[in-house]
Amino acid sequence: MTSTKRVALLGSTGSIGTQTLDVIRQHPEKFSVEVLTAQNNADLLIQQALEFVPNAVVIGNEANYSKVKEALASAPIKVLLGKKRLPKW
Repeated sequence: MTSTKRVALLGSTGSIGTQTLDVIRQHPEKFSVEVLTAQNNADLLIQQALEFVPNAVVIGNEANYSKVKEALASAPIKVLLGKKRLPKW
């Protein structure tokens, strides 16, 4: 039996990030998205968060924080601001 891999995706709105989410989308039984991050692309980060429902999202650009926070207010997702808020492993 294969266990689900928990994924923290840094730069989820970039080309590598979106391609990674395409793979996760094709294999939902193998992966669980735990954290999504983006610097500026709040709209795509919001869409991704609503689809994958991670534990947290981090937006790097302070100007976009309120937009992301409001859009995800009804979802069980923590919205954090800035690089300093990324989990430390």
